[in-house]
Parts: sequence; C-alpha cells; structure tokens
Amino acid sequence: MIYADTDFFLALLKPTDWLRDKAKKIFEENKGNITTSEATFIELMLLAKRYDLEYIRIVTNVMKICRIEEQTYLKAAVYIADGVGVFDAFHAAHCRGEIISSDSVYDRLGFKRIKLEK
Repeated sequence: MIYADTDFFLALLKPTDWLRDKAKKIFEENKGNITTSEATFIELMLLAKRYDLEYIRIVTNVMKICRIEEQTYLKAAVYIADGVGVFDAFHAAHCRGEIISSDSVYDRLGFKRIKLEK
C-alpha cells in the first residue's frame, strides 16, 4: 500500500488545484493500493472551511479512495458538520458513548460524560 498525505486528497477534492492533474494520474495508476491515516482526516477537516469543502463529502471520498470502511471518520464528519470542533468530534467518534471530559459538548451529543470539573 502507498501512503498518501493530505496534499494528494486536497488536489483531488478541490475544484481547482495546481496538482489536480498529477494527483488524478497517480490515483488511476495506483487505484486500490492507496492508504492514509487518521492524521490526514483530521488535517482535511481543519482545512475544509478554508477551501469551502463539505466535511461529509471529504470523508466519504477519501474512504472510497482508500477502501476504508471504518465509520469513525464519517461519525466525526457528521459531528463537525453539526458545529462540533474537529478534535472534540474525533474524540466523540471514538468514545463509544462514554467519555471523561470537562467539555459539555459531549452532553449535547448525548454521551454519558464523567465530569472532570467540580
């Protein structure tokens, strides 16, 4: 498997990008052999607003390119689209319904929160 970083996916996802043609060629030549990590998903979510990209669309496209079936990334994208911060959204997507935190955002999401604050 070939690891792709954020630049590769941005080149494919942005409507115009100076690396788009090269990224499309690399994708076609390596289809089915491309992978990435959660770090890339987080970085893409942080950059989405700058490039006017839709959170859920980004995640579904990257998952399709990499043949990732892990729903955690999609859950995080949904939380972000609902106004949750990027890092809190990824924590929420991983927590399986219960979290230790001082952040009340998890209450709004319906998680059982073990409160750090008094």
